[in-house]
Parts: sequence; C-alpha cells; structure tokens
Amino acid sequence: MNLKRLAALALLFTASAAVQAQNVLDFPQPDNVPDEFYAVTEIPAGGTIKYETDAKTGFIVADRFQSMPLAWPANYGSLTQSLGGDNDPLDVIFYTRAPLQPGTLIKLRAIGVLKMIDGGEVDDKIVAVPTSKIDPTWDDIKSMSDLPRMEQARLEAFFRVYKQLPEGRKKVELNGFESADVAKSEIKKAFNAYKAKQ
Repeated sequence: MNLKRLAALALLFTASAAVQAQNVLDFPQPDNVPDEFYAVTEIPAGGTIKYETDAKTGFIVADRFQSMPLAWPANYGSLTQSLGGDNDPLDVIFYTRAPLQPGTLIKLRAIGVLKMIDGGEVDDKIVAVPTSKIDPTWDDIKSMSDLPRMEQARLEAFFRVYKQLPEGRKKVELNGFESADVAKSEIKKAFNAYKAKQ
C-alpha cells in the first residue's frame, strides 16, 4: 500500500471518529426556533423503558424500566441545544403516526406545554407535533385544544402516576396545560440558556 493511500485512510478514520464523537444534543436548531425546533427521540410511543440522552456524550442509555404498568402515550425526548429549568435539556413529548426509534432527530413545532414540578424542580414538558414538511397530517393541530380531550387526559394521567412505583421516588405535581405561545417562550429561554453556557 502506498504512503498516499495510507494517509488518506488515516484521515478518513480520524474524520469518522470525530463524527461518531459528536454529541447529538449539540445538533443545531433551525433559524426559526422557537417556531420549529429539533428534538432527539429517547422513548418511542408505547415504550416501557426510560431511555435518556447522556448530556456529556450524547449516547442514549437505558435509565430504568417503567415500574408502573403503563406505556408512554407518545414519543418522548429532549430538545437539542437547550437547557430547561432543571438544567437538563428541555423535555418534549410529541405525536407521530408511528413510534420513532431512540436516537432519531425530528423537527417539531409546539402546541402547548404541560406544567410540571418533579421533586421540587420545574420539569415542564413541551407538547409538540411534526412540522408540515415532516408530516402534514398534523397541520390542523395548532394548540392543546385541537388534541382530543381524551388525549390531553392521557398525558396528564401518565405523568401523574408514572413515578409512583417504586415507593420513595420524587413527587410529581401537575399544573395543567399552557398555550403554544408559552411553550415557544420556554423553548426560546432554554435555547438562550444553552447558548449562554457555550
């Protein structure tokens, strides 16, 4: 093998390693954030395993099996380039026609926010749907009131009880839903908090 080819292979290996080392949580947000934003999927709709994206590495890790006998009502994940009130990436629960695999990035738009306190810390959940380019099925869903009432009730019921087992876990308090505008404001704040730490 000649020296030129060997150098090219070394460069390719180095570039490949650099790409693999990129943290998915650093994935850039679009210019029109907070109207649209990227999130990384951690838990598929219907899942019973709590996956999380490790903030330092970007790897998806299995955090725990769900102890309550219930499944996630929609896909769940984190906004990239964001820091929420708990100093973790901002949480999002979002609807798609089919469950997304952990690690999948998707562009979303907010329709509301579920106000939540987890163990005394703010832990709001942005509620979102795919952008029109990803799936126009959701174009008529602009606010929480556009979701069926039963779907809203499922979201609240899930987060009200999902940490009840095993005993001794953090207490969860729900404070209802807020509008898409409030959600966008939280997204903008979380995006700015992330940028300020860079």
